[in-house]
Amino acid sequence: MAFTCTAEIKDSALDGWEVIGSGGFGQIYKARHRQWCCDVAIKLLHYDDGNSSALLREINMMCTGSSPFVIHVHGVFKGRSPSSGSSTQLGLVMEFMERGSLASLQQTLGGPPPLPLVFRLVHQVALGINYLHSLKPAVLHLDLKPNNVLLDSSLNAKLTDFGLAKFSQSFSRVYKKENNEEWGTLSYMPPEAFEISYSPKRASDIYSFGILLWSIVTGKQPYASKTITCANIVVS
Repeated sequence: MAFTCTAEIKDSALDGWEVIGSGGFGQIYKARHRQWCCDVAIKLLHYDDGNSSALLREINMMCTGSSPFVIHVHGVFKGRSPSSGSSTQLGLVMEFMERGSLASLQQTLGGPPPLPLVFRLVHQVALGINYLHSLKPAVLHLDLKPNNVLLDSSLNAKLTDFGLAKFSQSFSRVYKKENNEEWGTLSYMPPEAFEISYSPKRASDIYSFGILLWSIVTGKQPYASKTITCANIVVS
């Protein structure tokens, strides 16, 4: 698979590795680029042989275009990380967002942000979605949530994490209860996503944006008092 991001960044160019996030997918590191004299974020998968199709796909999806409201991709990491030993890993090198995620901000505040910040965050997220949907073919994010909105030092918002993103043309999927890779975050997904046959559209992101907007305004998580799993969703 050819990269649309041309820069290949070796481990020798990076220093001061530090884990700043982790999940089922892998880990996010912060490191200092020696030549650029700036901090960058590196996304690496837990299990990777240096040729991960999932990460290659995400790299190309995020390199589709450029917007001030979508995280900027510096290039592709290929080399050894502090946790990989002697094996080579493939990764995504992105701009480092100093204030972390919107989810972290919500946890810190313990309530809704000030209204001027609410308006700015909602507007910037909407501009990011509009940009993705205006591409040809349109890019559907399909996992909009506070964890996937990152904030810079001035609390400006940018969309990130395109692991589930799809091009809108010729895409459909069959409902798979056991395959977590096919799912977004359940509490942010539109009702039709639980149908037997589901074809995501721009409207899928717009529904998720509505839930995200509510979360930004209230400072709360949707359905926080309920446990939502694939197993307890009844598909009619």
